[in-house]
Amino acid sequence: MSEAGCLRIRRRSEVEPRRATQSMNREVVITGIGLVSPIGNEPDLFWEGMRDGRSGVGPVTRFDATRFSCRLVAEASLDNRVPGTGRYAHEIRRMARFVQYALAASRSALSDSKLTDAGGETPRGGVFVGVGVGGLPHIEQGVLRQETRGPRKTSPYLIPATISNMAAGLVSLDLRLSGPQMTLAGACAGGTQALGEAFWAIRGGRLDWALAGGTDSALTPLAFSGFEAMRALSARSAPEAAPRPFDRERDGMIIGEGAAFFVLEERERAEARGVRVRGIIRGYATVSGGQSLVRGCPESAARGIAAAVEDAGLGPGQVDVIFAQGTGMASDEVELATIKAAFYDRGAHPAITSIEGHIGHTFAASGPLSMAAALRAFQHQELPATLGLEAVAPGYEDLDVLAKRRPARVKNCLIHTHGFGGLYATVVCSEARDGDAPMGA
Repeated sequence: MSEAGCLRIRRRSEVEPRRATQSMNREVVITGIGLVSPIGNEPDLFWEGMRDGRSGVGPVTRFDATRFSCRLVAEASLDNRVPGTGRYAHEIRRMARFVQYALAASRSALSDSKLTDAGGETPRGGVFVGVGVGGLPHIEQGVLRQETRGPRKTSPYLIPATISNMAAGLVSLDLRLSGPQMTLAGACAGGTQALGEAFWAIRGGRLDWALAGGTDSALTPLAFSGFEAMRALSARSAPEAAPRPFDRERDGMIIGEGAAFFVLEERERAEARGVRVRGIIRGYATVSGGQSLVRGCPESAARGIAAAVEDAGLGPGQVDVIFAQGTGMASDEVELATIKAAFYDRGAHPAITSIEGHIGHTFAASGPLSMAAALRAFQHQELPATLGLEAVAPGYEDLDVLAKRRPARVKNCLIHTHGFGGLYATVVCSEARDGDAPMGA
């Protein structure tokens, strides 16, 4: 991209957050959280796994991976929380895992927020779901079944199980929600975009509350084949050795899966209901730009981060920690260059961590799962380590990338994600203020 082109994009992107801040002033809080992850399906178990340095990475169990160089994954489980109950039990049992994970996490988030009858009590709500490649396993299974058993044996649920919006659709139907539903197919940034778009809708007065998050499950031979062709997967055989986010010896990502969903509400409404506040969403931005389909552009990504921080009404020095994507791929170096440009070159020195050493790369769920970690960091005033990190990539040794967990005063966190196609999404969140009900209440 030419310098003039970057400048044109910069001017457009910088105008929107300022205009939004002037006209939208409703505070948006988080009152519910639900998740499915390779290290636990309860927020406390999820945090304990990170605190204790536990990895969810292990051998592939769902198919024969011996023909691949990478034979490790980070598999999640519903832990007997079968989502196939209620009016749509028959359909849910036949859905792809990304849909089932979204349902399980959404139900937990709604229960946690005490919205027991969301459709009846709160009609001004919406559903925002980020999805990357969630339907890929069902597509592969459908093709194989057709080729081996003939087209008459194709399941009538093949298409509904694979289309991206089915997670948002079944969440809305299952929970009897009548408001808008939106699916953000923003690759690995889709879940962060879902959080941000829901935040903007509430802050702007279009909605009073929303269920927002991301979900993905792509544990399939086709995904392994495609990512190995891109040289994106780690070839290490020991689960404790892969992935290694931001490390000089990193050699690729480990595919993970999971979901994280949150109930977002306008503050006055949450206070009137008397529910506990988990955290506050302060700012959001999503931008695009670069010269590569997959590698990313530090200037464009830094521009998005600056816009999100400005949208939050903060300065770079007020961000305490960045929950970065940190997949263990070559793109880690682009992300470090982005953070350096957005913060360190401007005199700010936030801590940097990635949770992907614990749970692998969960695609569209990666931003929301990082949000779940950020909320627990507020509660415990502690930052999780970047599991697998031994020595930061050359040229970035002066950045404060956490190789060990650390007690810290945590007020503001930034979640940064990026997706193929030159897409970047950033959300800024803050701890609950004095007087808010404690998270453990």
